Order: sequence, then C-alpha cells, then structure tokens
Amino acid sequence: MKKFLRLTSLLFITALVFNSCEKEHDLNTPEAVEKDELAIVNSDASSPNVEINGSSTAKGTAGARTITLQTNTLSCPGGLCTSYGVWSTGVYTVWFTMKFNNGFYWSRGGKCGYGILIGDQNTGGDAAWDGNGGSARFMWYCPNGSNSAKGSGAYLQPYVYYRDQPGQFGNDFGKKYYIQEGVTYNCQISVKLNTGSNTDGYVKYYVNGTEILNQKIRWVTNDAKRNVNAVSLHTFRGGSQEYWKAPVTSSISYPSASWDAL
Repeated sequence: MKKFLRLTSLLFITALVFNSCEKEHDLNTPEAVEKDELAIVNSDASSPNVEINGSSTAKGTAGARTITLQTNTLSCPGGLCTSYGVWSTGVYTVWFTMKFNNGFYWSRGGKCGYGILIGDQNTGGDAAWDGNGGSARFMWYCPNGSNSAKGSGAYLQPYVYYRDQPGQFGNDFGKKYYIQEGVTYNCQISVKLNTGSNTDGYVKYYVNGTEILNQKIRWVTNDAKRNVNAVSLHTFRGGSQEYWKAPVTSSISYPSASWDAL
C-alpha cells in the first residue's frame, strides 16, 4: 500500500510539472509579425542593443548588413522579414541608410528598409479598419519593370496601414522619391500616435533630408492597441503577381540603423 501511494504521488507530481511547463511554453510563444506575408524571424549577431527606460521608451541600433533578393521568389522567403521589440505610446522614429547595389534589377517593386509597427502590426493586405493597429514602411516601385524587364524610373514611396486607409493595402498618399542603384539614401520615418478617436497623430517620411510625407493620421481607436511595439526590417519583392518577380538575384545594403522614442 505504501509503495502504491508513493507511486501515485510521483505520477501526480510529474503530471503537474509537465502541465506547468506546457502552459509556460504557450505563454512565451511569439505571435507572427506578418499576417498575409510569410514571416522570417532572424536572430543573428546584428540584433540591436535595446535599452528600455521605464515602460514607455525603447531604443536600439543595428549594424551593417546586406540582404540578397532571390530569383523568381516573392515575399519574405525571397529576402528577409524580421522585427525588433520596442515600446512607445507617443512619438517614435527610425533612421537608416539604404543602398540598392549596382546592377539592381528593379522589376515591379517590393518592400524595403526599416519600419514602425503599431498595435496588431497590420501589413500584408490586412487592412487596419478595425482600429487595432497599423504600420509605416517604405517600398520601392518601378512602373515599367517586370519579371522580363529590369525597368527604369524607380522610386521610393510610403506604405502605410492605419484606421482610415482608403484601400485594403498600404496607402502611398501619391508621394514618391526617385532613386538610382549604387547610391546611399538616408531615410527616416516618424510617427506620433493619435489620442482617442481623434485624427491628431501623424506620420512623416524623409529621404536625404527631403520631407516626402507629413500627414495627420488616426492610427488606432482601441486604447489597448495604442502603442508602437516593434521596428521591422522587411526586404522582399512583391506584390503577389508574377510580374513582381525577377530572373536574377539583387541585393540591398543597410549600412546603419537606429530607432528611439521621443
């Protein structure tokens, strides 16, 4: 009887420990940053040193890196999608340098550079109309480029998801900044979160000191989602149609990047 009781107790304790570990694992499972775009989580030596002051600010930096865009591949598997956790409930800014390396095949375009993710981090055709999140990123676009034509006249443009966006995909506000291969561009995105249901936030874009966009904006209407919680680095081709692909590899270099709450 004593042996039976000891065995029963041991089995109970083992089950309890296993159940606790299982719950802890569930709580620490990260949510995917992307919704319709495939996410790639990168944990290399370039991860930033993040300093958190209290619970409202976070800053970080990233070292130089070059990302190669693969042939005939779209979205994250053809490049890189990663993000760095930060926190702010006010104004947030990311600065970075970017170069489309010599021989870059523009094709139709894609997402590039560091960006700012808010609340539910809406991207990939997940319109932010529910007021729970948003994002501010760059993309490059080449109107006459395709999978059979390198294209010319490429430009950078804003790509913004927010509560009042007019369409399913990110809004470019009709803004553009023409670019060339082999040239380094100094880029900046700044956001200020809105209050309540007011359109008193903003989004600002700069390239080489030129203001590309300065727009009042209503990011979210859900107080629980009113936070900047990640800095993204998304670099890939697409779009989803075949003409966004490219028949050769190309690369984009990021000599430096930093971000901070103000």
